[in-house]
Parts: sequence; C-alpha cells; structure tokens
Amino acid sequence: MNGQVSDVTSAVSDDVTSRDDVSDELMSVIRSLTSSRRYVPQWYVYDTRGSEMCEELIQKSETYNVWQHEYSILQAHADEIAGKVSPPAVLVDLGSGGSSKTRLVIEAMRKRRENFTFVPVDMAKEYIESCGRQLETDYPELTVEPFGGLYMDGLRHVSAREEPKLLLFLGSSFNNISVHEQGRFLREIRAQLRAPDRFVIGLDMNTDREAVCQAYGKQWTPIWRDNLIDRFNKDFGGTMDAEKFEYQVDFVENPADGDTPSYVVGYLRSAARQRVHFETLGLDIDFEDGEKIYFYEGPNTSCKFNPRQIRCLAERSGFTVDALWTNDEENYGVRLFGTDRFYSYRSLRFLKR
Repeated sequence: MNGQVSDVTSAVSDDVTSRDDVSDELMSVIRSLTSSRRYVPQWYVYDTRGSEMCEELIQKSETYNVWQHEYSILQAHADEIAGKVSPPAVLVDLGSGGSSKTRLVIEAMRKRRENFTFVPVDMAKEYIESCGRQLETDYPELTVEPFGGLYMDGLRHVSAREEPKLLLFLGSSFNNISVHEQGRFLREIRAQLRAPDRFVIGLDMNTDREAVCQAYGKQWTPIWRDNLIDRFNKDFGGTMDAEKFEYQVDFVENPADGDTPSYVVGYLRSAARQRVHFETLGLDIDFEDGEKIYFYEGPNTSCKFNPRQIRCLAERSGFTVDALWTNDEENYGVRLFGTDRFYSYRSLRFLKR
C-alpha cells in the first residue's frame, strides 16, 4: 500500500532550491509540486494519518474490493505460500501498512513451528513501528524489525541475510508504480534475491471502466485531497484551501494485446485561478483554473494488468511465474515469482524493458 518505488527523482523547478531549514525529502515535494507537470510523490500521500484512513477505507469500502479479493486469496492459499520457502526464513513486506492481510501469512508460517523475523517496510515509520509492537504482543515468538523508508532501501537492508526470504508486495502496490519504471523496479528486486527466495505480488486485473471509476471515486477525497492538503499546510505553512481543489480520476484503456496495461489516473484539479502561499519557504504558487496536481511520479495511479502482460513483465525482469491464485471473479490475482533462473545484476540491466 504505502511507501515509494525508489529514490526521489523529479523534474526540478528552477525557482526552487535547497534550504538548510527544510529537509531534502520535503524540498523534493516542493520541486514536484512546482515542476512543469505538477505531481505529489507517492510516499508523501501516506503519512501516519493517511495510512490509518487508507487502512480503514480499503477494508470497509463496498466498491474498492482489492483488500477483500486479496484477503480471500491469502485465506485460501497462505499455507501453500508459506511452504514455498525453507525455514528459518525472513518475511519481508513492502508497503506493509497495517499488515492486516500479512497476518494470514504470519500465522501460516507459525503453524510450521517456525521462528522467523518479520520486516515490514513502509515510509510511515511511526505507523509501522506501532503496528509492529502490536504484532509482537499478538505473536510473542515473532521478531518484528520495522524499516521506515523506501521499498528498495528496505529490501537492500535484508538482502545480505543468509536466511531464505519470502518477499511480499501486496495491496496492489506494484500497480501504482509508473508504467515507465515497472520493468526497472522488478529487475532491481530480482538483483537483491537469491535462488531460495520467493516473491509474492498482488496484481489487479479489473478493467471494467465503471467498476474501476467507482472504486477510485469520491470516497478517496478525504485521503487524497483533504489529508494531503492538510499536510501541505502543516509542513510548509501553506494557505491551500481543500474546497478550491476537486479530486478526480480518469481511466486509460490500452489494447489488451499490448505491453502497456490499462491504468487509473488520479489528480487534484484547481477549481479556479488561485495563488497559494507557503510561508515556510516564502513561496507563492499560482494555479490556473482547471490545472492539475497528479498523484505519483508516473502517469498512472493504478495499473490493471492481464495475465499475458504479467507473464511478459516477469520474464523480462528475470523471474519465473511459479504459481497463480485468483479470486472467484478472476479479476484479481496473487502471483508467486520464482528466482531459479540465474541472472547476474549486469545481465538484468540489459534485459528488455
């Protein structure tokens, strides 16, 4: 769910430079917001409050069913997934959030009488630390080592450990990665894994326009508009008025026989011509009527794959597709990617995107 793909990369506005009194991370947000294509880095959307709100929405929503689909799949197949790595193992969860679904895998690994370490990775450091303490209370034999930071930094943090690793990337989080970066991102993951390791990834396959637009509709406004703008104002002494921005989504349908999946585009749209002042930076930002602030670095907020696209992407990234589990409607899938094919990091760099 939470976190971001890799180190912050953004189009930097010539008008915004680094400041000693503002962290590099926050300055990257301002550079993104003032670039030619205004956007918000993925990691910034989910602070502790945003993560809590998202966790509640995804579990209770009647139209956003990713959590329910994935939970049902894990309920049915967690024992099989846990059996794919030899004990003792390290369980790593990228974008862990509240670890609500991951508990099913934790419990499956416990049933095998394993003593293992769980490493949740998320940008909302305080939030996952709190969730980690609760997990250790609920499962006294479990060792939880939360990692607050980028996905890849968290994976590098554990990659040198000798134990086999079961890497989870659930909650449709991979779908949020830019379509231009997905191949590179998977190759980076593959380079950190060894033959005994396994990679479990959740991927959305729902391409029904009406259902998708309802799933990503107005119910997300409190998170992706109100909480986001509140964070802007707190971090930068801003004067942004949430009521002057509209939360909107579009759906881009790409050919099913092409390599690029269909995807959702989410953004805030300025409801009028306006000027926003950020007191901390002494900075004014002008928005034209109808101007957009996109969510995330790439064109997509969430991708919708088909099985062929998934298999091609996996193989081009040095993985094998060892197993596939879907929900009853077959519009959501959990894949097990294997690492038995040998690739050096050098060879991975030159695989086709």
